Amino acid sequence: MRRHPLSLAVFLGLPLAAQAALDLPGIVVTASKRVTSLERTDMALSVADAEELRQANISNTDELNRVFPELFASDTGSSLFPSLSLRGISSSDPYNAPVAVYVDGVPQAVGGFSQRLLDIERIELLRGPQGTLYGRNAHAGALNIITRQPGNEARFGLQGRYSNLHREIGTSASGALLEDRLFAEAALYHDDIQGELHGTRRHGDGDNGGGRFALTLTPNDDLRLRLSYSRDRLTSHEEHYLPFHGYSRRDIVPAWRESSYTRRVETSSATLDWMLNDDWTLTSVSAYQHYRHSRLLGDFGLLHPEQERSSSQELRLGSNGEGRRWDATFGFYWQEREIHARRSVAAGGPYDGFLGAADSRIDSTEKALFGEFTWHFDPRWDLTLGLRHSREDADTHFEQQGSLLGAGFAYRGSDRFTSTTPKVAVGFQASDELRLYALASEGFKAGGYNRIGASTADAVAFDPERSLNLEVGAKATLFEHRLRLNATLYWMRIEDVQQFVGPVGMQSLQNMGEARSRGAELALDWLPDEDTRVRLAGSVNDSELTDSTVRQGNRLALAPRSSLRLSGERRLRWDGLPGELVPSVGFSYVGQHYFDVDNVLAQGGYGLFDARLAWRPAEGYELALYGNNLSDKDYRSYAYASGASAFAQAGAGRELGLDLKLEF
Repeated sequence: MRRHPLSLAVFLGLPLAAQAALDLPGIVVTASKRVTSLERTDMALSVADAEELRQANISNTDELNRVFPELFASDTGSSLFPSLSLRGISSSDPYNAPVAVYVDGVPQAVGGFSQRLLDIERIELLRGPQGTLYGRNAHAGALNIITRQPGNEARFGLQGRYSNLHREIGTSASGALLEDRLFAEAALYHDDIQGELHGTRRHGDGDNGGGRFALTLTPNDDLRLRLSYSRDRLTSHEEHYLPFHGYSRRDIVPAWRESSYTRRVETSSATLDWMLNDDWTLTSVSAYQHYRHSRLLGDFGLLHPEQERSSSQELRLGSNGEGRRWDATFGFYWQEREIHARRSVAAGGPYDGFLGAADSRIDSTEKALFGEFTWHFDPRWDLTLGLRHSREDADTHFEQQGSLLGAGFAYRGSDRFTSTTPKVAVGFQASDELRLYALASEGFKAGGYNRIGASTADAVAFDPERSLNLEVGAKATLFEHRLRLNATLYWMRIEDVQQFVGPVGMQSLQNMGEARSRGAELALDWLPDEDTRVRLAGSVNDSELTDSTVRQGNRLALAPRSSLRLSGERRLRWDGLPGELVPSVGFSYVGQHYFDVDNVLAQGGYGLFDARLAWRPAEGYELALYGNNLSDKDYRSYAYASGASAFAQAGAGRELGLDLKLEF
């Protein structure tokens, strides 16, 4: 339910005359790890609910830029290696994204970012450094995915889509096993992904399936325990590279063997909410995640199996309710990760005998204390102070066997990283319709070691990347609560920017110096009448390296200069037609951006159109025709240089399909 509209009034032929009893619904968020309203939360925040996701034809996290244009999400070669960018802060390191991702409060491995959105209640995008409450890897922002919780009423859902790119079916069920006390929920899905490549046996096809199961126990009104298990398996043949300038034909030069990978993610969690009294709630989130993939890079005959085991525990105490002079959240966080990555050469492949096997193990333990205090010192003024102190210990052990291309080597290393990230925010309720705020916050992206070392120099860890963010914002509801506006101006300084440097195959992650990012964000949500909704969201960004020995003045990689999302929908009813028709249209624009730190490979700005025509004969039933990238626009989703040559991957082409939803 993120509210983002603009005046499509001319396009839709809609009047702006005042309409009685028309209100945009209020939005409740948990971005501050307490329940607050969107309008009273003093930070830049966007929210999308299940209805908005459906109207934008979104079923997977890597499609979220259609509702969150400020978030640039792409794959650096495959879904195993996502790249997330927000406010100009990006990372060429797919293992260390600058945007933290959570599902029901559980941190997600970056390699598992691309996942099916199952039974979603809402998604919150927190923009700007969130170091105080979310810690490492949230120094550009955080993405909170909240699933729908079960109730006493039994609910069953079936949905599917059939298009030239996806053949998917999913089902969900929830309800009470013991009324008011014990609830169960389950969701399953399978997606047969159709590739668009030519010259390969599998055309870049994929297969994705999984599910989530959960039990919720409420022995009394003050205690709630939720146990959850989810599993996702993705097999894909997408990792093929096209000529940089001939990518639009999608013709693959035959490789030694077709590239493929299989990714598995299993997550178990236990969440306890205990209302100690009317003022305080104790929350515990315990989680274990096992991420693993096996990968064959067919062009070179290289095998890259990896796995990551992560255990985490968050314990926090937060205030609840209204009417106090202050609110607070205090907590402790612990996470332990074990990473094992290997590289070997397939027998008979192009590198057989030329490149030796490699084995890498990286272990890390993070501990953190955090707190945030809000003082409502005046009916119209709020002051928020936050602080987080964290310590991370990391160890690495790497072995590279010798080969015709060089002698073998091995190294060990250990390091400790500490970080203190403060936050100060002042909010002013200028009127019932307008709130202003100013915010200063810091964030950091953890330091560490390269998973596959290039030389013994990688025994020395790269430093954390840190960010300082200054922003001012305004949140307003206008025209009798039919128009919601959010606007933000920000300035950021980024220290010790982490980027990969060196030739392909021998790259290592290094600190490159200091950068600066500044920009503006705007979101509008407009209800012209009771049947029409128009949304607009967009941003402009200027980010560049300001203190780099070699790349002074270069723009940061994978950081678009601008972004835009404009959409509208209208409900139509006719005598004799049961239910309603809901046509919707959308336009997304991604500005020019570079794929590399040297600013050699660039993708120009491009726009994508999508549309949907849904028939809803009754509550919970929907049949829709939909289309994405209707103009079949060609654009590169990723590119890299190797010597004098450059290669790219093509973004998704036109998708036309049928979507079905049944819920009862």
